[in-house]
Amino acid sequence: MEIKGIDVSAWQKNIDWKTVADYGMGFAILRITEAGNVTDNYFEKNYAACQEYNIPTGVYKYSYAMTITEIESEAQKIISVLAGRKLQFPVWLDLEWNNQRILGAESLHKMTEAFEKIIVNAGYKFGIYCNVDWYENVICSHLKKYEFWVARYPQNDNGTLQERLRPDFGVGWQYSSKAKIPGIAGTVDRNVFYKDYAAQKGGTNMDKAIEKVIMIAKNEIGYLEKKSNSQLDDKTANAGSANYTKYWRDVKPSWNGDYWCAVFIAWCFMKAFGLEIAKKLLKHWPYVYCPDMKKYFTLNANPKVGDIVIFWSNSKKEFVHTGLVTAVIGDRFYTIEGNTSGASAVIANGGGVCAKSYLNSQLPGTKFCTPDYSIVNGTNITAGETKTDNNLVTGGKYMFAPETVQLGSKGTSVLLLQEILIARGYKGRNSKPLSLDREAGDNTIYALKAYQKDRNGVLEVDGVCGPATWKDLIAI
Repeated sequence: MEIKGIDVSAWQKNIDWKTVADYGMGFAILRITEAGNVTDNYFEKNYAACQEYNIPTGVYKYSYAMTITEIESEAQKIISVLAGRKLQFPVWLDLEWNNQRILGAESLHKMTEAFEKIIVNAGYKFGIYCNVDWYENVICSHLKKYEFWVARYPQNDNGTLQERLRPDFGVGWQYSSKAKIPGIAGTVDRNVFYKDYAAQKGGTNMDKAIEKVIMIAKNEIGYLEKKSNSQLDDKTANAGSANYTKYWRDVKPSWNGDYWCAVFIAWCFMKAFGLEIAKKLLKHWPYVYCPDMKKYFTLNANPKVGDIVIFWSNSKKEFVHTGLVTAVIGDRFYTIEGNTSGASAVIANGGGVCAKSYLNSQLPGTKFCTPDYSIVNGTNITAGETKTDNNLVTGGKYMFAPETVQLGSKGTSVLLLQEILIARGYKGRNSKPLSLDREAGDNTIYALKAYQKDRNGVLEVDGVCGPATWKDLIAI
C-alpha cells in the first residue's frame, strides 16, 4: 500500500486547499513551529483547511536544539500549539541540522527520547524525519526502533518518483522537493507513506465495520440482473438485460429497471449497518448517481480498503461507474462492483456483480471516497452478522485470500506476487525484468527465491509462495 501526500510550511504561503483536496491528497504534514521556537505563520490556516477538506494531518518540527532542555522546550511548544487537537499522522522530529551532527550519537539519542516522551504522553504518535545520510551515519541503532520518514531525491529532481532511489527502510519516503500540485504556487515536497495512520483512528470497530460491508458485497458476487420484475432474490434465475434487481426493490422500488451500480453500494451499506447509519456513511440517500459523490466527499487519488471508487470516463468527462474497494496492494486495487462484467476494463452497465482489479496509475481521473466508518458502533457491526471467510487477511491495508503460488501456477495470485516482487526491485535470471503475465514461470520463481533468501532465515528458500511468504510480503 502506498499513500501519496505533501508536507508544507510558510514557504508555500497561501494554499488553495479545496483544489488540493479535489486533486486527491492522502495526507498533509504541516510545519508547526520554526526557528526561534515560534509557530509557523501558516500553520493555523493550513490545519483548519485540512480539517475542513478531510485531509489526514500530521506535523513536523525542524529541531534547532543542542541540549535536552532545549529539545524539551521544542516539544512543549508543539503540545501548546496543538492544544489537544487531533492528528492522524505523527508528530515528526526533523533531525538534519548540521550543528546537531557534532553532538554525537549518545547525546542525540537522549535528546530524541526526551522529545518523544513529551509527545507520546500528550497522546500523539511520534516519528523521526531525516535524510538517508543521517539515517545511515548519524542515527544510532537505539533510535531505529522508532518509525522513520526518510528523504532521498535526485540532483535533477523534477517532481517525479524515482524508483531507483526508494530507500529499503522507513514507513515514509520524501521523494521530491520540487513537485507541482494544483492549488499550490511554486513547488512542494512530495511523499509516499506505506502505513495508513488515518485508517487507525476508528480502531477495531472501524476495521470490523469495513469487513462487514465488504463481506455483504462479496456474498453478492455472481448476481445477475433480471429481464423482468420477478425472481429478484435468485442469483441467476430470470437473467436478462432490463436492469431489474433486488437492490432497487429494497432501496427504491419505483426506480427498478434503471442502472444499478450505485444503488448496489447503497444496498450493501444498508444491509450491513441499517438504513440510518447507511445514510450517515454515504452523506446522502440513496446513492444512485456516481457524480453525486464529489458533492459530499473529499476525492482522494489513492485508494484505501473500504473506500467507494468512482470511475472517471475521459470520453464523457464525468464519473460513470462505482464500486467498493476490497484490497490495495501497491498500485493495484481490488473491487466488488454491481452492474458490471468480468472484463478487465471498467465496464458500466455490464449486468452482474463481479470482483475486479485495476492499476490505479492507469485510471487518470478516477477518485476514491472514504466513508467515516468510526461512526459505526459495535451494535451496528454485530447485528445481522455475516459469515466471513477465515482465509481473508484484514487490518486496514488489504482483504484478500491469496492462493499458494509455485512453478506453473496461473491467475490473480501470481499477478499480485509479480507486482510485489517488481515493486521491491527483484528480477529474473540474468537480471531479466519480470512480466505481469499471471504465470509463475522460471523468472518469477527465481525472483521469489531471491526474496526469500534476502529475508535471512525468516523464510524457507523453496520457491513456493505459501501462507508464511504471503504474510511476510504483505507485512513489509
